[in-house]
Amino acid sequence: MAMIGSSIITDGLLIPPSRIKRRVFPADSSIILVGCRGAGKRTLGFIAAKHLGRRLVTEEHYFEQSTGCSRALFMQKYGRETFNQQMEIVLARMLKMNQAHCVIECGTGTLSPDMEEIIKGYVETNPIIYIHRDREDLYKLLNLPVTDAERLLVTDQKHRDFSNFEYFNLLDSSGEGQITEECSLRSATTSTARLVEAKQDFRNFIDHIFGHGLTRSWVSNPFSMKAIPPEYRSYTYVFCLRLSTIINMDVDLSTLEAPGEAIEYIVDTWPNNVLDLTATHVAQIRRKLDIPIIFNVEENPREERKRPIEEKDTMDLEFMLHGLRLGVEYLSLDLERTPGLVTRILSMRGRTKIIGNYIVKGFGAPKWTDDIYIERYLLAQRLGCHVVRIARFCAVDRSDELRQIFIDRIQALPEPKPCIVAYDFSVFGVVLPFQGDTLNPVGHDTLEKSAREQMVGVSTTRGTLRDVFRKGWLQPLNFYTLGSNVYYSASPSMHRAAYEHYMMPHTFDARRCTSFDEIDRICREPGFGGASLAAPFKVAIMSRLDHLSSHAIAIGAVNTLLPLRGDTDSIFDHANARNRAGSANKFYGDNTDWSSIVTCLRRAISPRNSVQPSRTTALVIGAGGMARAAIYALIKLGCKMIFIHNRTTAKAEDVATHFNMYAAEQGLLGTQGQPICQVIGSASDPWPEAYQQPTMVISCIPAYGTDDTPAVDFRMPSHWLQSPTGGAVIELAYEPLITPLVDQVRKIREEGNTSWVIVDGLEVVSEMAMEAFELMTGRKAPRRLMRRVCNETWEKTSAPFQAQR
Repeated sequence: MAMIGSSIITDGLLIPPSRIKRRVFPADSSIILVGCRGAGKRTLGFIAAKHLGRRLVTEEHYFEQSTGCSRALFMQKYGRETFNQQMEIVLARMLKMNQAHCVIECGTGTLSPDMEEIIKGYVETNPIIYIHRDREDLYKLLNLPVTDAERLLVTDQKHRDFSNFEYFNLLDSSGEGQITEECSLRSATTSTARLVEAKQDFRNFIDHIFGHGLTRSWVSNPFSMKAIPPEYRSYTYVFCLRLSTIINMDVDLSTLEAPGEAIEYIVDTWPNNVLDLTATHVAQIRRKLDIPIIFNVEENPREERKRPIEEKDTMDLEFMLHGLRLGVEYLSLDLERTPGLVTRILSMRGRTKIIGNYIVKGFGAPKWTDDIYIERYLLAQRLGCHVVRIARFCAVDRSDELRQIFIDRIQALPEPKPCIVAYDFSVFGVVLPFQGDTLNPVGHDTLEKSAREQMVGVSTTRGTLRDVFRKGWLQPLNFYTLGSNVYYSASPSMHRAAYEHYMMPHTFDARRCTSFDEIDRICREPGFGGASLAAPFKVAIMSRLDHLSSHAIAIGAVNTLLPLRGDTDSIFDHANARNRAGSANKFYGDNTDWSSIVTCLRRAISPRNSVQPSRTTALVIGAGGMARAAIYALIKLGCKMIFIHNRTTAKAEDVATHFNMYAAEQGLLGTQGQPICQVIGSASDPWPEAYQQPTMVISCIPAYGTDDTPAVDFRMPSHWLQSPTGGAVIELAYEPLITPLVDQVRKIREEGNTSWVIVDGLEVVSEMAMEAFELMTGRKAPRRLMRRVCNETWEKTSAPFQAQR
């Protein structure tokens, strides 16, 4: 052991005396957006400001406020030199006066050294995000001559020098009128909203910067995929994807859906534009696969030249820091690399979790019982690693018993401690893909194994899960849709397809139930895995459940039922007991109907009908469990003027009272305390004069009549569909698919008012099934597959019997 200044070197590794939290910013610190003209800073600034509830400050507006004229006019009057001097003054004042609670857009298209220094002054106190986009898209957007565009891009690269985060603004084609043409009976238009995917991507990025993502997910639903990180879940797999593979493959990433619980992006080659390439790939993985990213810079890639140690450290440090700037969830760091590199990465990690790696190579590697593995684990713990991953090379001396002894020794250490991942590997990759419970490396069926690959064998997530079930470590379960009229449910086919995707031997059936005795008998079965609930149980079952999500409590209805089989009361234990059979005496109720409705509304609402709390109105038809979820969805979107119509007015008034009380408790009422929900008693009533016509209409009438809902042939009064800007109509029924409301809105569109968007029941039910699958199994839903199966099943079983137009 030796001392260097205030740092300690142990076993050749530099250990910082205190874990400096660089790139971890106060929750109220202003976000500063930089980048060239056309990168999308203004749009992303609006998204971030709305998401965080902050004020957007733009350099352009601040300049006009400070000088009394626009930038173009100022430069015309006083010349470029004086303009640049004034820009520096305005920039310095703008940043100084708005250091907290803001999103600041810097229009620094032309940078001077002095302006760079001004922004650099905030790199330790504020998130500075460099926004850039594909150069071909930028050329088209700006319509500049090639020479001018290239000059602009060269200047743009300077933003990397004084920013601490980087966001590649991937092109989002949503809102370009995606027409459903595969079946004449389907909705006319399923998407008009702009930047749906870009909004979600950037919101997630902002949440990562401030560490809000996990908290938001946990509060929303502790069983959701994003609430429990993959290192804390059982039987999780890491899909390994190399930069060299992506460059050469002719495969759309979205076709690799649900490849594992995380993706390890391995930088193993160094093209000239490697920083731009990795930024692009990270953005594509986020959008198309939506799973956590482990950023891994390989030290000695196969088939690449051997680099001198100085060049290797310089290059790889730049690549790793680039990964941290991209806001990846994890970074893989070999703790046996040079002390300076390790220390720098640990000090700059920000909110990114560090996976401390040890790879023990060569014949005669120490056995798992050797103390060297415990010592390396403890060192990684002292360094602040979140996960420790140890891979040991073996030829013929593999011993699962000895490896388990090592794991048991780690588990016996006091908490808190890093998660441990330990496995043997050979020249063919990992010896067995299920040596441990978490983060086992796997490949994909559609991709050939790269000759560069060292760890991944021939195993995939689905193949490994099949073996795990065969070994009895997980058990086949029975899942259901339960309700009085579920014979037509589209859910079973979607869930079964997802089980087949993962090779999980579960079953899913629609079971007609009319009493709680029948529900109880099903739930008490040892093989009960979970259920989606339909009428009439959604509201009545609330008092019978042991635990409820915050959403179910707020809505007053449950649509998802899960058995709790954990050995303790810990949510982690209950979550990891999914896919395991056994008796269950406690049950958890959640409601995902609302989030499915939110997803569909966000896709359907056009920009001119975006929700404005002070004027946007909505109409909900019905007052059952689905209507409650619809109202909650509208409130979550920010709508504060919601009207309810139901054949039984008293039922509608009860629902309105419930949500008005909820709004009062949450502080959501208007400035004058006006209620959020009001009831329209009769279909002959005129639309209330003091309110705009509704731009969001949600029909929650089931495909069958009951005593407390409008008749199934209910027709919307035409005087309630007079919005001059149209709107979004969501029909939750899908059997029949063409309900009177859908037919009515189609005719309105045919008459020329194409600003009305129809979302039919199949769109909503597919979203519901995907969320239910993830909650019930703890696995990422193969969304493209489930949506396709939903449509195919309906076309085979129901479309031939639908009324033709």
